[in-house]
Amino acid sequence: MSTLTTTAAALAVLAAGYVLGRLRPARRISDWAHWHRYGKRPTGLRYAAVWTVLSAENIGWLLAHPVQGHRALKHQNDPPPKSPPLQFRRVGHDTEET
Repeated sequence: MSTLTTTAAALAVLAAGYVLGRLRPARRISDWAHWHRYGKRPTGLRYAAVWTVLSAENIGWLLAHPVQGHRALKHQNDPPPKSPPLQFRRVGHDTEET
């Protein structure tokens, strides 16, 4: 392979990356799928497409963050934490009773 061919291939890859970065097709598809979660539920092929996009996002997140995903799965049914008991103080009185 000559240097000219290598340079042309590198420029073509950079140009394709730039165009994809500007168009952001994955972001547009993700936004489309998330908007279908609200309002009237999609049916048929649209439901399958929304389910596929959202599942791919979740699987991709789990592959990128396995430790956080395992912790979230382990603690998904934990009860909410309890707050400490309330403490009441009287203003202007001594703490000891006489």
